[in-house]
Amino acid sequence: MARYTPPLPPYVQPPAWLGLQWQMGELLQTRHGERYLSRAVRTPAFDEAFAQDVISFWDVGLTRATADVQFWQKPGHDIAAVQAAIDSILGLVAERDARWAAADAARQAKEEAAAAAEAQRIADLVARAREEATRSLKDRRWSWARRVDVDEAQGLLQRPDLDVADAMRLLSLVERASKNVSRSEGKLALVHEGERALAERPEVRALVLEGVRLITAEDADWATLENNRGWSKSSTIDGHVLDAQEALDVAQASHALRLLRVHHKQLPWAIVQRIFAAA
Repeated sequence: MARYTPPLPPYVQPPAWLGLQWQMGELLQTRHGERYLSRAVRTPAFDEAFAQDVISFWDVGLTRATADVQFWQKPGHDIAAVQAAIDSILGLVAERDARWAAADAARQAKEEAAAAAEAQRIADLVARAREEATRSLKDRRWSWARRVDVDEAQGLLQRPDLDVADAMRLLSLVERASKNVSRSEGKLALVHEGERALAERPEVRALVLEGVRLITAEDADWATLENNRGWSKSSTIDGHVLDAQEALDVAQASHALRLLRVHHKQLPWAIVQRIFAAA
């Protein structure tokens, strides 16, 4: 049989916090000292407040069991402090919810900003790919050694809805053409020994550059047609790289001489004689 004792001073009957109806309690000796234990059947209001977890019910003497709520009243317990803690729950919940809402809004704003930044990055990538491919095909079509690369790039440029993969593919095609030029420049920077003697003569270098430009002017098809005009497939990139120079150095001129020997039939006879007369 349960032992009940009236709440004699310094203990009081607990108020009906959150609709709790307290039964007669009992005086107990605990490891924390003397306590007057009161019990009440749990109420929805208490369970909701407890679930909010914005105050420590334990700190004010309240604990929740399976079926009831227990109030461990110590001598001189500050009942007003318990009431103040319970009364603060609504405000604390509102503050917490406001923080959560602000955090959610900040997170959403961050996600939206990141999405916008990513969309802009993609748009910039696509625009750059279009620009670089268009410029390369327009100004340096001769550097695109493979016709299939040209066809693929032109097909992509005609599409209005390029995605990231398409843009990266375009840029890779542009890079391939650029590497063709770099390889040519590297090769032309090394003297072709068989032509060194002529290439070392300034007047020959000037005539060679003139000859290169005459043939390049006839290379409007970038060696895609068999018409005996302009450069061949194997020489078109070197020819255009040489044509882009303001003046040829010895190494460049030595390669230009080698190319002009192959294509000399396209040059005026007088220029051919002046270039190779001293050979």
